[in-house]
Amino acid sequence: MISDSQIFIVVDIEADGPAVGLNSMLSLAAVATTTNEELSHFYHKLITIPDASPDPVVTEWWSKYPEAHREATADPEPPEHVMTEFYTWITNLGREAIFVSNPISLDYTFVSWYLFRFAPGNPFKNEKNSIRALDLKSYVAGKYGLPFEKAKRAYWPEEVTKNMPAHTHNALDDARGYAVVLRNLIAMGDKVDF
Repeated sequence: MISDSQIFIVVDIEADGPAVGLNSMLSLAAVATTTNEELSHFYHKLITIPDASPDPVVTEWWSKYPEAHREATADPEPPEHVMTEFYTWITNLGREAIFVSNPISLDYTFVSWYLFRFAPGNPFKNEKNSIRALDLKSYVAGKYGLPFEKAKRAYWPEEVTKNMPAHTHNALDDARGYAVVLRNLIAMGDKVDF
């Protein structure tokens, strides 16, 4: 599914709202993985951006997960530092990075915006400004021939989630879990019936 010159970067973020710029990314985790194994990981917490504020609905949601929220906000670092380190970590892998997440609409939006604002650039973009990204929900929908609304994590079959750690809302735990899912999906090969 990927060449030797490429690497999957499975990303999970935690945020204080759904709209990048209006809300802030709280934590960023990523797992560099081949089709067979995790090679490296990245995990940092970020200071909220001064011109943003938490979304009230998301604040209420976080109140149900106080331990996860404490972890996501403990010892935050300046976004400039975190995103520059993230950019450097990816480029030092020496391979063409492919962004993978669930849901890509949230994770990629935040990560891309933060990279362009606080880092030297976006390492998921090629020379033609095309973005290399893979949405796990879409991958599951396509592999199993499911309608998009039935391809949520809650509906994923056991063979997809085999060996996936619990989803804890800790960005690193969840990135590692989605990396397991990605490797499971790749190991299945061609389209399978549900």
